[in-house]
Amino acid sequence: MITRRQARAQISAELTRKKDEAYNWKVIRMKTLLPSARHVIRREQAENYLLILMISFAFSVSATRTFLHLTGYPRIGSGELHFAHVLWGGLILFVSAVLPLIFSNQWILRISAAGTGIGIGLFIDEVGKFITSNNDYFYPPAAPVIYVFFLLVVLIYIRTRRPVNHDPRSLLYQTFEELHEVLDNDLEPNEKARIMNRLNEVIATSDRPDLLRLAENLKEFLEHEDLYLAAERPPAWYKRLKTKVTRWISPVHTQSILVGGLAAWSAWVLYEFLRVFSNISDSLHLIEVLKPLVAGKIIRGTVSMDLYLILIGLQAGTGLWLLICASGLALNRKPWIPRVVNCIYFLLLVSLTILTPLMFYFNQFSSIIPALVQFILLLISMKYMNLISLQ
Repeated sequence: MITRRQARAQISAELTRKKDEAYNWKVIRMKTLLPSARHVIRREQAENYLLILMISFAFSVSATRTFLHLTGYPRIGSGELHFAHVLWGGLILFVSAVLPLIFSNQWILRISAAGTGIGIGLFIDEVGKFITSNNDYFYPPAAPVIYVFFLLVVLIYIRTRRPVNHDPRSLLYQTFEELHEVLDNDLEPNEKARIMNRLNEVIATSDRPDLLRLAENLKEFLEHEDLYLAAERPPAWYKRLKTKVTRWISPVHTQSILVGGLAAWSAWVLYEFLRVFSNISDSLHLIEVLKPLVAGKIIRGTVSMDLYLILIGLQAGTGLWLLICASGLALNRKPWIPRVVNCIYFLLLVSLTILTPLMFYFNQFSSIIPALVQFILLLISMKYMNLISLQ
């Protein structure tokens, strides 16, 4: 005779067994039907690696051109041999590609990024030889090609800086990437807190039991008292400088710097416009003004002359509009400010993407400084937009 208590125990055991079977079936079905996750995941600190690549690329091209100009374009080799710097760029690119394939240390990625930028710079600096039948290193369109390639790198960097929506899988990828600090005895309290936040987000959002269990086990490991934590290191000099600059720069300071920079830039392009177009009716004086371009065979006829005059006119037009925008920004009318800043951003973007490549064609690598000035003004306008959006 089965008692009522025994019957309830049997029913409870049967329900538990069926629940366990349903759970196991769900796990098996998930493992069977769930496709392999293959979508790419952005690496932790990817934007920093791209920044290193971008800076080393720009430095490589600028330093190479400057060194060759100052030394009279020396030749490495004798007789028929000449070891062009494109070969050294290829060698550096090879080493930079092999290093992260062999070594797992995190600092190897920084060396690889710097080496990749230097190698690309040395390689693309000789693009004029590859697009001409007579291997003309000084071919005028080479400079715009190099500049456009650099713009593509900047575009990738800006795109990478944008925040992304993190799913549990990408959060765990980034967690494992940071756990190398544990193996190097270099895990600091702030890094541990960042990893713990990721694991908590995985636990809160994941619907996969295996990922949940993995995140809970990692969290338990990090919370154990035996975990070694390194002492907090003082921030690097560039981080300290960035903190000081961030504290110092207010919307008022940024506005003043932006207005002054735009006014100076506009004055320069308008001066160039007047210097050229004041002699437009006198061909002899105009040729004298444009003598470096004519002597360098960059201006070879009426077509190239007309193109250069169009460039100077468009630059003066953008400079005049930027001067008007700077004046509107200086008036500090709050309803106007967002539209004025958007206009400044648009004009600088057009100038950098359309007019500056033409400027590189005519002025070659002496246009690096004007392009850099415009880049800085664009970054300041973006910073100012962020500051006024937070107010």
